[in-house]
Order: sequence, then structure tokens, then C-alpha cells
Amino acid sequence: MGKFFSSRRFKILAVTVAALLFGVIIAVISSSNASPLQSVAGFIMKPVQRLSATVADKMGELNLQFRSSGQYIAKIEELEKQISEYEGQLVDYEQLKQKLESYSVMLDVKEKNEDFVLAPANIIGRDSMDAFYSFIIDKGSADDISVNDPVVYGNYVVGVVHSVKATYSEVWTILNPKVNISAMESRTRESGYTTTTAELALAGNCMLAGLDKSTRVSVGGIVCTLGIGGVYPKGLIIGKIADITESEHDISVNAVVTPSIDITELEDIFIITDFEGQGVNDIPESAE
Repeated sequence: MGKFFSSRRFKILAVTVAALLFGVIIAVISSSNASPLQSVAGFIMKPVQRLSATVADKMGELNLQFRSSGQYIAKIEELEKQISEYEGQLVDYEQLKQKLESYSVMLDVKEKNEDFVLAPANIIGRDSMDAFYSFIIDKGSADDISVNDPVVYGNYVVGVVHSVKATYSEVWTILNPKVNISAMESRTRESGYTTTTAELALAGNCMLAGLDKSTRVSVGGIVCTLGIGGVYPKGLIIGKIADITESEHDISVNAVVTPSIDITELEDIFIITDFEGQGVNDIPESAE
């Protein structure tokens, strides 16, 4: 190996490499006004500078993406706020719509019964433990509400005011066995009284009891108030007959009645505070 480094062939190769390297340096120096050292450094650093520029460009793009993401998040938050506002407006609209429908029902009843004095009320409480679906309304003695005032929705019987305080009252529904209404089947005019059992109430039904064994009432018949007793005006609808059963206590027949409205779904009702014949022959139709 030592002979190779001292040989003529190695010397020629070394001179050639040195000449090439010198030529590169001269070319760099001649293309720049910088010092030779600066030119050589610049020549060497150019690839590094290109790499740095590329990295900077990519970082700029990444920052732009972050800014865009922030803008998207702000836009989403703004849209969510608008949706929340629209939902609130929709709730207000639905409540207003419900009120208008309720007052439309009251107006219809008033047109057909000019002697009725009606007071609107909202249901503000229910007792989940009450099997007969009693509820509390936001009207009381300060609003001229009295015990035994009939409670209706449109032309349908809901129940009766059972107890009254200054600003609220308790209502017993027709699904309460203590609410007994003189009633008749509209087609046959056969009469009896409404009552119920816990089993019937659980199914959302009451019954027209006291019918004769030879009754002609049938499924689908409409049961209305008879107007006897001075508590309920005549002609209010209680419901439709769903079944005919024999009484377990005597020889009479009972008709299972499904109320015309779902009492459990009501949110507002009307109290009839006065009507022609109210209090006449005042036989209490709801027990204390």
C-alpha cells in the first residue's frame, strides 16, 4: 500500500482531484461578490437553506390550517347559538299555538252555551301516586273558583273542583270513584251514574252504572251528563261505551266508558264557574 502512495500513478490522481476542487472554488468565487470563505460556506449551505424554506412553507400552511379550524369552531358555536334561539322561539310558538287552540275551544263552547261563565286554568301539578289522576290548577278562590265547579275541556267533562285555596285548587277527575255524575246514553236515553274502580281507572276508563238488566245501550254509544243535581250542566260529553258488563253487587248492568279525551295528557282546562241551573236541587255529585 505504501508503494502505491509513493507511485507516479497516485501523484497524477492527487493532482487531478486538487485541480477539480480548485476549479469548483474558483467558479463559486467568480459568481459572487462575497469573500472566498463566504462563497464556499454559501455553496455548502444552499441545500440547507432550501430545506429550511420548505419547512417554513409547510409550517405556514399548518398555521393557516389551525387558524381555519379556529374559524370553523367559532362558526359552529355561532350556529349552535342560533339553533338554541330558534328552539326557544319554537317553544314559544307551540305554547302560543296551544293557547290559541284552547281559547278557540272555549269560544266554541261559549257560542253553544251562552249561559256558561268559563275560567281558563293551567294544570301545575299532578300526584304520581294518585291512581285516579287528580291534579292541581293555578286558579283558586281569588279567581271565583268554588268547590263542585265542573271542570271541562271543550264540551268534554274532565272532573270537578274538589278543594279550593286562594291561588290554586285541586281537581278530581271522572276516573275517581267518588266523582258520581248523573248521566245517560244519548241514543237510548237510558240513565245511570258514573263511577269507576281502581282497575278501570288504571286503564283510563270509568263506567255508567245502574243500568237496567234489559238495557238497550250498546258499544259505541255516547254518554252525556243528564244535568240533575245542579253540579254539571246537561249535555256535556263524558265518553263512549267500550263494553257492557253485569254488576257484581246486584242485578243491574254497567257500561264501561272510555273518556273522550285523554285526561293524563291535558295541560290546560276550563272551569264552569256559573251556568243556568247551577245549584238547583243541589245534590252533591262528588264526595268530600
